[in-house]
Amino acid sequence: MERQLIRRLFPSGKKHFLASILDYSGANRLLRHWDSWSGLLVLNYHRIGDPLECEFDRNLFSASQETLEKQVRTFQSSCDLISADDLETVLKAPRGKHVLLTFDDGYRDNYDHAFPVLKACGASALFFIASGYVDNPRVAWWSEIAWMIRNAQVSIIPAGKWFDKPLPIAQGYPTQAIGQAVRKYWTLQDNETEIYLSDLSQITGAPRCTKSQAENLWMSWEIIQEMHQASMRFGGHTVNHPILAQLSAARQREEITGCRDRLTEKLGVAPLSFCYPVGQAHMFTSGTKQILKEAGYRFAFSFYGNYCKVSHKDWLDIPRCAIEYALPEVILNSRLTIPQVFAKN
Repeated sequence: MERQLIRRLFPSGKKHFLASILDYSGANRLLRHWDSWSGLLVLNYHRIGDPLECEFDRNLFSASQETLEKQVRTFQSSCDLISADDLETVLKAPRGKHVLLTFDDGYRDNYDHAFPVLKACGASALFFIASGYVDNPRVAWWSEIAWMIRNAQVSIIPAGKWFDKPLPIAQGYPTQAIGQAVRKYWTLQDNETEIYLSDLSQITGAPRCTKSQAENLWMSWEIIQEMHQASMRFGGHTVNHPILAQLSAARQREEITGCRDRLTEKLGVAPLSFCYPVGQAHMFTSGTKQILKEAGYRFAFSFYGNYCKVSHKDWLDIPRCAIEYALPEVILNSRLTIPQVFAKN
């Protein structure tokens, strides 16, 4: 087991200490029945399954199927677990503890592992689809970066064109190098991204990913249609999952409207919700929001933590917080009772 997963299983820090006190003292159980907060807590998942079986980016795994079911039932017993169809009503509500579940990117394991759990629990979730990966299945850029570094033939990426300092690749534990290489991608202009991936392949000595590696990696349109008919909801996530703030306005419009048009064509209804790829505050702009409005989106979700208070007015920047693999139960319980503290990054 990689050291990062071990650290997640045995976390430390002030928040974990406080969460442990709240949970073991019974305070969390009491707070569930009090008005300790009102608003909308949006929880974000990516992949469901065993990260150690993945050859790509293992940080994307949010939970096992068994853990997901336990979490969903906890949400249902603690808060009002809503559907995306309830968003406008909830965002206008003067009070209430509401939770919405979201899943990003459109991975096939969302259908294989998350969908059965949601059906069994009688719950709905909002799935954000990068339509280009459904139409043309391939390994996404973040996973390809992870693949190349995991299979690097060198122990260090030298300083140079892309990195100011040498980037060591720790044998058996390349997670830090993967993270730095992915974060570098975030900063690149649209015309630099493919050059960066090609150069990274040459530097590491690892080949670019093949299309065959993407077999069964993504949901198909048939799967998406099946889930939609079963009361799951779908939103836009661009065509190719670029960092929108790094694109021209014209290219942003292509990515945003192209995805929305494809979802509308395949589902017979235009999506109202969108989530920004990667979703940090600097990865979308006021111009991005304007394009979303023009495209007909009513809600857009970011990804830098926190929850949506009753007073929140910006429906094109609805905050979400991540569910991470092996998230301690005490942290999850405290997030549901005091999101003011535990929903922040």
